[in-house]
Amino acid sequence: MGVPLYRACIRGQPNNQGPIYGQRDPTSSTYDAHDETEDLYHLLREVKAHHPDIEGVSVGAILSNYQRVRVENVALRPDIQMQPLAYLWQRNQTSLLHEMNASGLDAIVIKVAGIGLGERDLGKTLRVLTPKLEHLHQLYGAHVCGEGGEYETLSLDSPLFQQRISMYVGSYLLSDDTEVVVHHDAAFASVSYLRIRQTSLIDKEHYGPESVRAQLSAPPLLDPLGNASLRAMERAPVAPLQDRMIDHALAPWHPSLSVAVRGPWLSIANLCASTSSASFEDGARDLFARLDATLRAHGYERTDVTHINVYLASQVHFAAINTVYRTFFGAAPPSRACIALPVGHGAHVMLDVVACRPSAQSERRSLHVQSRSYWAPANIGPYSQAVGDHGRIYMAGQIGMEPCTLDVPSSPSLQLALALQHQRRIALAVREWGTQGHIEGGICWLAMQPDRSWSEAVGRAWHAESEADESLRAYAHPHAQSFDDDAWLATNASTIPLLCVYLGRDALPKRAVAEWQLTASMPGEEADAPQAFRGTLVQGGMAFTYRVLAQGPHSCGIVLLTPSEAPDSLNEQAHRVLAWAARSVHAKLLYPTTQGAEAAQAHVASLLGADAALSCLPVFGWSWAGEDLDSTSVGALVWT
Repeated sequence: MGVPLYRACIRGQPNNQGPIYGQRDPTSSTYDAHDETEDLYHLLREVKAHHPDIEGVSVGAILSNYQRVRVENVALRPDIQMQPLAYLWQRNQTSLLHEMNASGLDAIVIKVAGIGLGERDLGKTLRVLTPKLEHLHQLYGAHVCGEGGEYETLSLDSPLFQQRISMYVGSYLLSDDTEVVVHHDAAFASVSYLRIRQTSLIDKEHYGPESVRAQLSAPPLLDPLGNASLRAMERAPVAPLQDRMIDHALAPWHPSLSVAVRGPWLSIANLCASTSSASFEDGARDLFARLDATLRAHGYERTDVTHINVYLASQVHFAAINTVYRTFFGAAPPSRACIALPVGHGAHVMLDVVACRPSAQSERRSLHVQSRSYWAPANIGPYSQAVGDHGRIYMAGQIGMEPCTLDVPSSPSLQLALALQHQRRIALAVREWGTQGHIEGGICWLAMQPDRSWSEAVGRAWHAESEADESLRAYAHPHAQSFDDDAWLATNASTIPLLCVYLGRDALPKRAVAEWQLTASMPGEEADAPQAFRGTLVQGGMAFTYRVLAQGPHSCGIVLLTPSEAPDSLNEQAHRVLAWAARSVHAKLLYPTTQGAEAAQAHVASLLGADAALSCLPVFGWSWAGEDLDSTSVGALVWT
C-alpha cells in the first residue's frame, strides 16, 4: 500500500474480558498495565509521535463489542485523540461479503476452525467459498465473514495495493512454497492452517483511493423500513401549526427538587443550576456537585446513574455542558437526551436523573458506540446509546444525523425518518441482551415549525415501521439483525404510548427538527405479554385521558389532563392505571403556562402520591402521535 508499517509484540493478557473497558468513574483513570489492550495504546502512541497528523483509527469489528470498545477507549485518550472508524459495524455479513468480493479484494483462506470447513478449503478464495459459507450459516449459524473465529484470511490484492501478492493461479493455490499444518483434528470442526514460506510481488497500474471509489458504494442512508417511514410522512397532510398553538405565555417558575426511591431505582427531578453563578460552567459544575451529594445521600454512586435528561435554556450551551458533563462520567456513561426548554423554566440548565442500584440478580448493560459507522450515529456527547438494568432499558434521544458524517440533512421529513431508524437499530442491538422485550413508549420532541404540524407525519412514520409488507421483511438490507427489523417494537405500534411535544425552533442539538426518546422493557423469559390500556377517568374536577402499556411491574403511560365538570368515575381499569402511575420510577409533567402547571401539578400529585419524582417542563404544546394538537388539556403526564 506504500504506507509505513508499525508492529509490536502483544505482551499483556486479556485480563479485562468484560463488556466495558476503562473506569466508569473518571476520577479513577488508571489502567491495568498488564492487559493486552495497553499494548495497543503504546503502539498508537508511537504512531502518533511519528505521524502527528493522523486523525483516525479503523476498527474491523462487525459484531465484536470486545474489539470495538477497546479500540475506542485507546484511540480517544487525551494523548492520542484519533477518531475511531467502524464502517463494518452491525453490517449484514452476507451483504458485506458480497461487497468485498465485488470490490476487487482478493483474499484466500489460510486457517479454518469452524464446523463444515476443512483442509481442502485452505488456499481457496473467498469468492469461491462464499456459497459454502452461506450454506454453513443456514445450517449452523456460522458467521459468513468469519468473525466467530470460523476462518482467517490473507489479502493478496485490493484496490489500495500498489503491488499484488502472487502465490496462486486462478482460484486455487498452486505454489509449492506452502504447507498445511493440522493444529487440532476433530470430526466436525478441525483446526488447520496454511504455512506460507514464500511469495512474490507484482506491480499494478491502477490502485489507490480513486480505484476504491470506482468499485465501492456506501450503503443507502435509509434502509427499506426507513424509506417506508419517509414515504408515509410525505403522504401526511400539511397543516400549519401556528394558528393552533396552546397559549405559551410562560412566566418564570422554579420547580422544587423531588426525589423518589422505587425498589432499586432512584429518580431525581428538577435539579437546577444556580442562576447566580459567575458563568455557565461554574453553575454546571455546582449542579453536578449537588447531584453527587444527592446520590450519596440516598446510598447511590455516580456509576449507578442509568439515564439523564438535560434541559438547557438554550442549545448555545450544548458544548459547555458537555465539557463539564464528561468530567463526571467515565466509561459506559448513562444514556441521555438533551433539549432546550422555552424561556420560563427559571434556570440555565436542569437535570432529571434515573439511577439503579447494582445487584447480583441484574447485570447492568451498556451500548456505547463512539465510532463513525453506517449503522447509527456515534454519540455527540459523553453518553451511551442505551443502558439497561433490572428489566428496563433507557435509550438516548436520537436526532436525524447521517451516521458516517454526523451531519443533519436539510429535509425535515428525512430527519424524522432517519432519527426513528436510529432508534430502531439501537433497539435491535440491545434486543441481543435478551430475546424478550418490547418498546414501552416515549416522546418525540419536535422543534417548532410554524408552517407544519408534524404529529400526523410522526404517527404515520411510527406505524409504517410496524406495517411493512413481506417484501420488505424478507429484504436482506445492509443492516439486518438477528431479529427481523419490523419486529423491533415487539408489540403493536398502536398500543405504545407516544407523545409529540412541541418546543422552540432551535430547541434540539444541531438545530434538528426532531428527537426521538424511547424506553424499552426487557423482562425475564417467563414474563407475561405486555397489556395495553386506554380510557378516561375523572377525579376531583379533572379528566385523565390515559394510554398505558404495562408488563409485570413495569409500565409506561401518558395522561392528558383536562378540566371537567363530570362526576368522579373510577372503574377497575382506572384503579390499575392509578396503581401503575403511583409505582412509576420517573414522571414528567408538561405544561403550557405557569397557571396551568400549578393546577395540573396539584392533580398529578394526587395521582402519583407525594413521594414521586416529578419533572415540571414548560413546552409549547403536545398531541398524541398521529392526532391533532391538543389545545384543551392543561398538562400532559408521561411516566416510566
